[in-house]
Amino acid sequence: MLILVLGMSIAAYLAYNVWDRIQALDSAQQDHAEWVFTQIEIEFLKTDRALAQAESATPEALDEFRKRFDIFYSRVLLAERVRNNAKAKPKIRELRALLDGFLPAIDGSDAELIAALDDIDAMLRSIEDVPREIALASIAIASEMSQNERHEIVRLIEVMAAIVLIVTLALVGAVYRLSRQASRLNRTSQLVEENHLRLATTLQASLDAIVVINERGEIEDFNGSAEEIFGMTHEAAKGRDYISLLIPPADRMVHRERLERFRRTGETEVADKGRREFEMIDHAGRIFPVEMSVSQSRMGQGSLFIAYIRDITEKRLREAEIIAARDEALDAYQEKSRFFAMMSHEMRTPLNGVISALQLLQDDRLDDEQKRYLDAAMTSGEILLGHINDVLAIERSEAGTYEQVRQTCDMTVLMAGIINTMDPLAEAGGTRLHLDLTQLDDKAIVTDPRAIQQILVNLLSNAIKFSPGGDVTLRGWFAKSAGKGEAFHLQVEDDGSGIPAGDIDRIFEDFVSLDSRYERRTGGTGLGLGIVRRLVKRLGGEITCESTVGEGTCFTLRLPVELADLAEIDCDAAPNPQKRAEPAAAQRLNLLLVDDNEINRELIKAMLEKIGHDVTLATGGREAIELAEDAPFDAILMDISMPEVNGIQATKAILSGEGPNRETPIIAVTAHAMPKERAEFSAVGMSGFMQKPLDMKVLRAKLRELSGRAVIPEQALPERLASAQSSVQAKSAKRPLLNEQQIADLLDLLGAEKLRERVEKLDQQVATDLPDLMAADALPDLQARAHAMAGMCGMLGADRLHGLLKEIETACKTDKDEEARALAEALPATCNATLAAMKAQLNL
Repeated sequence: MLILVLGMSIAAYLAYNVWDRIQALDSAQQDHAEWVFTQIEIEFLKTDRALAQAESATPEALDEFRKRFDIFYSRVLLAERVRNNAKAKPKIRELRALLDGFLPAIDGSDAELIAALDDIDAMLRSIEDVPREIALASIAIASEMSQNERHEIVRLIEVMAAIVLIVTLALVGAVYRLSRQASRLNRTSQLVEENHLRLATTLQASLDAIVVINERGEIEDFNGSAEEIFGMTHEAAKGRDYISLLIPPADRMVHRERLERFRRTGETEVADKGRREFEMIDHAGRIFPVEMSVSQSRMGQGSLFIAYIRDITEKRLREAEIIAARDEALDAYQEKSRFFAMMSHEMRTPLNGVISALQLLQDDRLDDEQKRYLDAAMTSGEILLGHINDVLAIERSEAGTYEQVRQTCDMTVLMAGIINTMDPLAEAGGTRLHLDLTQLDDKAIVTDPRAIQQILVNLLSNAIKFSPGGDVTLRGWFAKSAGKGEAFHLQVEDDGSGIPAGDIDRIFEDFVSLDSRYERRTGGTGLGLGIVRRLVKRLGGEITCESTVGEGTCFTLRLPVELADLAEIDCDAAPNPQKRAEPAAAQRLNLLLVDDNEINRELIKAMLEKIGHDVTLATGGREAIELAEDAPFDAILMDISMPEVNGIQATKAILSGEGPNRETPIIAVTAHAMPKERAEFSAVGMSGFMQKPLDMKVLRAKLRELSGRAVIPEQALPERLASAQSSVQAKSAKRPLLNEQQIADLLDLLGAEKLRERVEKLDQQVATDLPDLMAADALPDLQARAHAMAGMCGMLGADRLHGLLKEIETACKTDKDEEARALAEALPATCNATLAAMKAQLNL
């Protein structure tokens, strides 16, 4: 509409301009200009004629000449003022300039005029063509102006025609659109009418009572179900006050106040607030419970309320029956729980007596067969006691008798204590426990330490059972939770067999054990994770599980925390109330360390000196033999793969010689760990074995055994552990790039500056040795180079690189040429990633 009005306005304006221009054409606007220019020529001629008469010098002739000169001059001035005279203007100015020169003579005396007549005549002779040119120019100007005027009128008519066409098209479009809208409006009206009929039919057939009420409280509609529920017809209800008709007398005042509040403020307490339960009354006076949902619809004359009402009398009766049945079941369950708990206690009491009696029988008077039977009885008793304790924990949790004891705890100390406690169980299965505290801030929290300890013991026990010969890592950290404040996270990760995706939701159920085959490689009641789930819930936390079959499992626990001051710590680190006794310090030993790799020598020497021993270094087997012939040592730590004279040859020479160390214990310190290799070490007289990379804890324990020459002979690994160890090597690619705990130990041992120097040396050594390793043709050469590089990488905590090199070495030993070459292809990328991670961690 705005476009039409604008178009019509422009068209009207253009029409006015065209009309004005046409009127102008009909007038004599240019007549004046043409007359002025023509008069210049006429007056020039008259002035020239008057000049001829003035030569007679009579006063009358001179006055006539003065008059004609003045008229001619005035015509020039008038022509100069005419507009649109661009072509004639230069000539007019030239003419006026000449005339101006003679004005003094014209205005002077007769004598002065007579004297100037000749000059005036000459001047007039010089300009006699100018008036004609000016007249002709005026004609051209008039013609050009007329043509321009016509062109402008034509242009305006064309623009006006275009606008008229546009306006016409717009009018046609508007008419078409209005017709379409009228057609659509008709269809919409028909649909609205159909919807209205459909809605009325739906409301009438609805199983719920539907009552439509206006804001005055009057009933405007009342469907068939409402007629059945309330026992009155639509006609009887329509127009009546719903409060007086449908609400019990005791509740009418509350409903009236709500309705009055709505009229006053426009706020509702029931409408659009979801389902509510009320009491209503029918035509016969029966008061019954209903479930009601009310919607508000704002109309032009006010608001309407649509109430959907359902009689829930039968529902209430069923709920009462269900509650009564539940109470009976709970009573029966509590009786069962009390009976179960009492019987479990009664079973545990004699079982403790049996275990105590068996412990008293353990002495040196029993023969081997009796000791074997006793060990079997002790093992069975402990397993049975563990099952009973699991059941009791479940019963205490279900009965609500588990009491939380909240204390201020340092989670670093608590986690370290758990790892120390679980070490024996891990060592029995050949499993390596790792404690990752790199992300844990130095904070204390208020929590129930017993619950966290039991959670971690159960999770770590499961991980150890299902990861024989593998790696289990416990880590903790603080993190912000969205909308929930700060939370403490615990994570237990293993590289075991993993859990199928379909079983992850079942593992937290009671008495579920995924190892349900006949051979039952792992024992247990299947209650451990059920206990964990209950304890986590009591602490207000969450636990999740992620697992991939064949790759491992990761449990993550999130607990809301209350931070506390570290100075207020009052809980123990270990789950046992009695703290583990620290082992007595070993006596100071004089040790000979033999290793051809400079990095390994320096690191192992630093470890030994920190433990408290004296160390002499030998760079190879030949130097070790020479040093062993000159001075006695308490023990010799011997590398195996060395140039010229290897560790086995050096051991034979030392033990068979006449020097002071022919009975000195020689411990193999090497990455060679296959059963046949360890058997070879024992065959040449070696007294023990430690696998690289060395761990401070293992090193301290081994040297404690050597104190006072009380050497425990090295026993061959059981076949199942040797197999598990091979499996771990095969999984080296799944390990993290770096062993964070080992690097932390090295930082503590050497300091940051010295450790940076070792990493730089490793970088240089890898840059030198890796090309030769990749170019090795023969398997023995590849094996030797992989072994040499593995030792120094393992000692610096390069877990993934060390594992890959060990896999290459194992493939070479078993003559798997293609496998060894394929593994070697991954070395450059792994080396680069490892060194980059080390440098980033040490800010190199």
